[in-house]
Amino acid sequence: MDSFYYVNIFETKGLEYLLLLCFWGLFIYLVLYLKSPANKGKD
Repeated sequence: MDSFYYVNIFETKGLEYLLLLCFWGLFIYLVLYLKSPANKGKD
């Protein structure tokens, strides 16, 4: 019962790029959210 299998590094590149794009998108959203001025209820 051999549980080791070969993973081709080039076959997983698409998934890595998708994860990277999601990470950068969320990171930019977080930075913009933190830079926005807080509304303290002063109308």
